[in-house]
Amino acid sequence: MIPDLITNKDKNHEIDLGYVSLYLIKPHIVCGDYKTEEFITVEKGIKIIEGINTLVGDTPHAVIVNIANLYTPFKEFFKFLVSQRDAKKDKIIARAIVSTNLASQMEVKHFIGFFKPQTPTKLCSTIEEAIAWIEP
Repeated sequence: MIPDLITNKDKNHEIDLGYVSLYLIKPHIVCGDYKTEEFITVEKGIKIIEGINTLVGDTPHAVIVNIANLYTPFKEFFKFLVSQRDAKKDKIIARAIVSTNLASQMEVKHFIGFFKPQTPTKLCSTIEEAIAWIEP
């Protein structure tokens, strides 16, 4: 975590779903710290989207998916995102995925290259890199 950047992380701005903790890093930038290596199904993914919407309301926002060193398979949820969800509907302007796990990195690269999400999406190795890419 980046204590100097996370000014809003408190009980009023954090949603803990068990497998992921969602919180605001900065206004309109939501970070999801993944805690387990369980599959992110469509149902779990929808709960993540609902949690993000609770934090940001109806405002455009960016999301940082912080997998860190875990292997958290997203394939089913990624397919759902590109086939059933719309960047305009979800008001998401960018998605950075932070991972240092080789298997997760390969899955993310495949998702970006094969499914070509409408939302600008980038694989990053640190949260700082993700924020630097999102902010402009």
